[in-house]
Amino acid sequence: MEALQPATGGHAGAPVALQRPAILRRLADALARRIPAGTDRLVARSGTDGTLAAALSLHTGISFALIGLPDGVVVGELHRSERTVLVGYQPESSELELLAVLATAGARPSLALYVLGQASGEQQTSLTRHTLFSFAEISTTTKENDHDR
Repeated sequence: MEALQPATGGHAGAPVALQRPAILRRLADALARRIPAGTDRLVARSGTDGTLAAALSLHTGISFALIGLPDGVVVGELHRSERTVLVGYQPESSELELLAVLATAGARPSLALYVLGQASGEQQTSLTRHTLFSFAEISTTTKENDHDR
């Protein structure tokens, strides 16, 4: 959990956490358990989320595609009617843009898997979201660790 904790005054350190192979392996294993049987493809935003998608793909054997935003360029294959799962480190405001690119390609994921996210909250889409950790959990862990020092 410590590697996922926000840097002082910042957001959770995705780039740092995803540069450690041991952490990537653990995250891929935990996310893989939540992927529905019959999933054809993983989809992620290019960049940090692409690192997570690659680790998850290696762990599960499920192919992945990356979407570059804001240009909407798809790297990899996407086929109509594939059962896709959106994966990422944490939800971002560009999720609607990403879903629009996927809809144009004929892919409509019904599930999004994130490492970090809100425990509950307003959803802008009908997409079901699963997160491994909530921001509140990470924040609580940080406070507990600061207290122990």
